[in-house]
Amino acid sequence: MRFVTGAALALSLALPAHAETDREARLAVARDYVEASMADMNIQEFIRQIWQPMVQQMAANRQALSPAQVADIEALFSEELTAPLTEVMRRQDENLADLLTLEELTALHDFYTSEHGGAVMRKMPRLAQAQQPMISAVLQDAMPRMMPRIEEITTRAPEAD
Repeated sequence: MRFVTGAALALSLALPAHAETDREARLAVARDYVEASMADMNIQEFIRQIWQPMVQQMAANRQALSPAQVADIEALFSEELTAPLTEVMRRQDENLADLLTLEELTALHDFYTSEHGGAVMRKMPRLAQAQQPMISAVLQDAMPRMMPRIEEITTRAPEAD
């Protein structure tokens, strides 16, 4: 009986060490992936995708901005968001290591650092930018129908779960 208890204890003590070693391996691959992706990332293009829909929406609502106003908005977003968003991107290694397996991380890293994978990833911001007006149009169409229902949901008495 002591042997079984001792074996169970040894196994239980070994598992956290293996799990930590596995996490460390995942974290190392995740860090390599993040560094590779950050090297190719155009953070200003990413930030532009945040403010451009706002400017486009203003123009659609007959509040067109002058080129100087647009430049000021771009400068403001760049000044306020470049450092914090870069930090957010750099810190995604922990989340990746927690969410993905070592095999998935390795595949992601290998894809991204390949010729075609790098090319695809560099084009993703343009894809997102092309889709943004379509997403905005869907939301603009749906929100008038959704808002009364959202109000109904949020103002009714809470139900006992």
